[in-house]
Amino acid sequence: MHYSKIKLLAVGLLFSTSIFVTSCKGKKDNHATTDVDTTATTPIQSAPAPVEISADDALTTGAKDATKDYPGVNATVNNGEITLTGEIQRSRLQNLMQSLQSLRPKKINNQLTIK
Repeated sequence: MHYSKIKLLAVGLLFSTSIFVTSCKGKKDNHATTDVDTTATTPIQSAPAPVEISADDALTTGAKDATKDYPGVNATVNNGEITLTGEIQRSRLQNLMQSLQSLRPKKINNQLTIK
């Protein structure tokens, strides 16, 4: 009877081992075949684009066009800088300055006399 218990135990172990081995045949070993992408993607930070400064010819044409509606205002351009001389009403100054800033000069020298 002692041998029959050992035989029964051996058969049971053999049976359970065979079931375990056959149940794992269809599964992939995730630990051995996993491809890990270790490259880090960081956003590329580009430098801000430099402010474009218009050439004197384009500035002269633009300044002449911007000041045509403002009698008494003269604009001269030298090395990318616009110099304003003459007289202007306070209520009209802001619109003139916005028009001239849109031309992208290096600087606007405002020497206007405000009425």
